[in-house]
Amino acid sequence: MDEIKRILSDDIERLNRKEKRDNKIRFNPGFIRKHPYLFGGMLLCYLPVMLILGFADYFGSGYVVGFTLFVLGVSLWLSCHVSPRYHFDDIDQMDLRVCYNGEWFNKHSISQQAYAQIQSSAEVTPEVKQDVAQIQQAKGKVTFFDVYALVYLKSQGSAV
Repeated sequence: MDEIKRILSDDIERLNRKEKRDNKIRFNPGFIRKHPYLFGGMLLCYLPVMLILGFADYFGSGYVVGFTLFVLGVSLWLSCHVSPRYHFDDIDQMDLRVCYNGEWFNKHSISQQAYAQIQSSAEVTPEVKQDVAQIQQAKGKVTFFDVYALVYLKSQGSAV
């Protein structure tokens, strides 16, 4: 059903804008705030290594610079965050994106506006409207996967 796909895609775009999901890398000091002892321990371990590299005769300044750049790179990497965009095509897909995003389509509810569009659309079958209303009544919410399963997985199962 193209109408359901359009409604869900529009709602997913709204969710992407609301949560500022744009696939861009951003500096996020949340790692330092969330794991201050790990970050502090990382910096504390840096000092003895620098002393060894600095005072040992067989290590030169190249090792000191290289290790310092490595520590800075790892610190910067741990302080970056990407908020990947959600897509309609990701619903019910089990791949590496699920490892990072989680099963967002099971957690996020569709908006009241999307629910109203499904109920009022002439292109959506009465059976789907009724099933969506039953889910809303039973669970108190309707997730993206609920609607997807009703429309796409149910129709695949009936074709077999």
